[in-house]
Amino acid sequence: MLAYFIKIRSKLPLSILRNIFFAFVYPHILYGIEIYANTSSIHFKKLITLNNKLLRILQNKPYIFPVKDLYHNFDTLAIPELHIYQLLILVHEFLHHKYLLRTAFANYFTINSAVHLYNTRVRENVHIDSVSTNYCKRTVRYKS
Repeated sequence: MLAYFIKIRSKLPLSILRNIFFAFVYPHILYGIEIYANTSSIHFKKLITLNNKLLRILQNKPYIFPVKDLYHNFDTLAIPELHIYQLLILVHEFLHHKYLLRTAFANYFTINSAVHLYNTRVRENVHIDSVSTNYCKRTVRYKS
């Protein structure tokens, strides 16, 4: 796959390469990131490395070029930050726009007012369950 991008990078301007990235690569990264980004860091690092390599190829930058600048040049977030951003969007949609949620997430979180009847300042916040294992700490519900 990367070979195609190597071939076209010298033939097209950077703005077109950016559009190609956002048309063909970015949707695949974004789709389901709330779920698959919770995998072990060994598997997730492979995706991050591949994306960094692709951005270097498209921008025709050397290996020592800072990764942060690669993402800044394309005006996007790195994959771990994109994961956090998508989780925040998920919680926001749950709290304010439930009709926008996928059906799997419609009743995914619990509000504090459903757990206790006390009138507290955090009554309308999402309830955080206590977990003890690292596996549970990587779940969408806990991370969100």
